[in-house]
Amino acid sequence: MENIFKRSVLSAAVLGIVAGVSLTAAPSAHADGFFEDSSINGAINFWMRDRTRGGFDADTGKDTPKTTNLDHGSIYTSLDFNSGYAGGVVGLDLNVYATFDMWNNGSPDHEMNFWNVNNPFDMDPDTNTGCVNNDGESAGAEWDSDCTDNGISYQTVAAKFKLGEDGTAKLGYFQPSVPSAMGVNWSYAAGTYLGGEAGYKFGNLDLGVVYATRYKAPWFKDTYELQTTNGEDAGDAYSVGGRYTFGNGLLVDVAYAGLTEGDRKNAHVKVKHTLDNGWYLSGQAYVVDDDEQFDSTAYQLAFLSAKTFGQYSVRAEATYTAAESIDDSLVGNMSYRLTSAYGGSNGAYDIWWNNRSDFNHDGEFAGFASLSRDFSDIGAQGFSAGVSGAFGIASPDISDVDDLFEYAGSIFANYAIQGGALKGANLGFYYTEYVNDTDAGNWAPYTNLFQDESDIKVTLTIPFTVK
Repeated sequence: MENIFKRSVLSAAVLGIVAGVSLTAAPSAHADGFFEDSSINGAINFWMRDRTRGGFDADTGKDTPKTTNLDHGSIYTSLDFNSGYAGGVVGLDLNVYATFDMWNNGSPDHEMNFWNVNNPFDMDPDTNTGCVNNDGESAGAEWDSDCTDNGISYQTVAAKFKLGEDGTAKLGYFQPSVPSAMGVNWSYAAGTYLGGEAGYKFGNLDLGVVYATRYKAPWFKDTYELQTTNGEDAGDAYSVGGRYTFGNGLLVDVAYAGLTEGDRKNAHVKVKHTLDNGWYLSGQAYVVDDDEQFDSTAYQLAFLSAKTFGQYSVRAEATYTAAESIDDSLVGNMSYRLTSAYGGSNGAYDIWWNNRSDFNHDGEFAGFASLSRDFSDIGAQGFSAGVSGAFGIASPDISDVDDLFEYAGSIFANYAIQGGALKGANLGFYYTEYVNDTDAGNWAPYTNLFQDESDIKVTLTIPFTVK
């Protein structure tokens, strides 16, 4: 009841503030900016995916054949309204989106439609809408291919404020935009916190505070309360952060986040700089402390680099992870967020290799490289393509657990349509072959590891502008 009250109060505050400003300021020229400086745009997205995954037979010591893991075609539409500021002070951001599965023959948690369970912690299927397994029962139905839910939801419903020349604030359903350790999950929409944020700029120093009572990943229709690793009420989430930019362009980003009831907390330090010769370099450290998941404080160290050479773009990155599980029979993994459950929240994490694995197990050293080319210089306007690869190795100090060796390679291509009715649309193709040479089953004893995969993604994005 308390959280329903909080949600109602915050929602009413957003609508009340905006309505009040609009009504009282409408006769004044100062209110003109609210509509005149506004924008309305959106997109229609098509996402088709075919992913197969193998397993491991402990009795034979051999990998098993690959079977369907994901097989779906989804339509994802969104509409976004961003106002200007009435009186130079208050505005409103709105974003709604709808999803629909044209087909789904695999797992229902494919992220491009709504997963028809109550939340990512309990994962109780909604049997009132037909989410039952092949036997007509609810047990295990959360993983049945029919346990998706076409529909509509909100990404953003937030009042935004200018606090003088250097301050900003948001209140409502929002995504953090100030320095923070709290981030969001992404599909074609972003995850959503219920709460608020405030930020202020002091010269080269940006400071931010975020507070949220609930969250939802974009594959859930409604927000939910946060839970600890052991499934208890975690209370609310909060974060403080700062970014300082030196005169030579070097940026230092430091942030901390925690829970009002749960013990889990996280923090990061990121140093970013682009050299005069164009090389982007960044050293980063992520820390998660959770006595319900880790035997000691977990951390990940990362190095990122990137540069463009004419038509070519290169990236080279590496990570090392320490995440010792409290269960001495399992190899732990570290994900940078305030909840251990995937989709329960997220953190401000910069690393994205798009080669299937998270490469984040205890003691794992991992590397990544990517090379892409823009072909516009040879008459192929709008066309680009590339290759990438990643690997990870670890040697856990657990008896009867095989050393970790995983690697993957990807090829990808994108075409921005140059003319006709679909001018401005983008067609994408992404293929990944992932290999796990470790003698281990899916998810155990390595807690975030699966066996060999083949993954094909085809996408079409059609943006549009109303105003």
